[in-house]
Amino acid sequence: MILAVTLNIALDHYYYVPHFRIGNVHRVAKQVVTAGGKGLNVARVIHQLQADVKATGIIGGFNGQRILQLVKEDGIAHHFMEAPIETRKCMNIVDESGISTELLESGEQLEEVHLESFIKEFSAMLAEAKVVTFSGSAMVGMPKTVYNQLIALCKTKCIPVLLDTSGELLKCGIEGEPTLIKPNQQELRQLVGGEIASIEDIIRASDKLVNNYVKYVVVSLGENGALLVMKDRVIRAVPPKMEVVNVVGSGDSMVAALAVSIAQGKTPEEMLRYSVAVSAVNTLSEKTGDIDLNKVEEIFPKVEVYVEK
Repeated sequence: MILAVTLNIALDHYYYVPHFRIGNVHRVAKQVVTAGGKGLNVARVIHQLQADVKATGIIGGFNGQRILQLVKEDGIAHHFMEAPIETRKCMNIVDESGISTELLESGEQLEEVHLESFIKEFSAMLAEAKVVTFSGSAMVGMPKTVYNQLIALCKTKCIPVLLDTSGELLKCGIEGEPTLIKPNQQELRQLVGGEIASIEDIIRASDKLVNNYVKYVVVSLGENGALLVMKDRVIRAVPPKMEVVNVVGSGDSMVAALAVSIAQGKTPEEMLRYSVAVSAVNTLSEKTGDIDLNKVEEIFPKVEVYVEK
C-alpha cells in the first residue's frame, strides 16, 4: 500500500465565471467542489492507476466532513484524524480563457497535542505501507521540521519516502534524507543557490543533493519532460508532442506515478518514462488528475529516454 500524506488539506471550490473582472458583480456559470491538497491529488491519481493507496491527514469541522464524503465518493481508502479545528477552504475563480485567480486560506492553528496524536496514528499506519508520499504545505502550528519527524519514522521501517514540498519545509525535509524529491527549477535554486538556467545547471545542482541527502532528484521540464538525477547517472525522458488542455496537477500526477513505480520495483528508466507518460496524460483533460489508462499505455512507448551521463 502507498500511504499518501497531506498535512494541509483543503476543501477546494472552483468557480467558473465568464468575463470575470475585479470589482464587478458576477454570476457563477459552474461550480465544482473537490477534496484538495497536493497529497489528496496524488492519492486520487494513484487510485486511478489501479494501485493500492490510502490517504491520510488531519481534518475538522464542516469542511472536514465534506472532504471525507468526497474522498469516499472517489473510492479512495483513507484514515483521517479529526481535530477540533475547521479545515481550510480555498477558492479558484476561472474565467472564459482559463485564467484562474486563487484565494488560499491559511487555516486554523493546530495545537501541538493534536499533531502528536497524528504522528502516533501515522506511525501505526506504516505497518501496511510500502511507500510513503508527503506533498504540499503544512498546517499553521506545525513546525518546519515536521516532515523530518515523519520521515524518520519511515526510515526506521526502511520505507521509501517521496517528498514534494517547498520553502523551509523542503530545506529542512531533505535533512531527513528522503528517497526522492521533486523540486522545480526555482525550488532547486533555493536549495543549492546559484543560477539554474540550463540542463547542465540542473544536473550540477541536483548532484549536490544526491551526494548529500537523497537517492533521486526528479526535476520537471514541462513539455520537455523531466530529469532523474542519481549518484551514478542522469536520465532524461521527453514525451511526444501533444495538444495541451490543462497543466494543473501534472506535478502531482508525476509524484503519483513515481510512487507506483517504486512500489512495483521498476528500474529508474521505467520509473521516469512512466511518470512522464502519466504527467503528460494529465494535460489532455480539463479535469485535474484525470488519468486515462488507455492513453497512458499509448503514450508510454512514445516517451523517449536518454542517458545524459
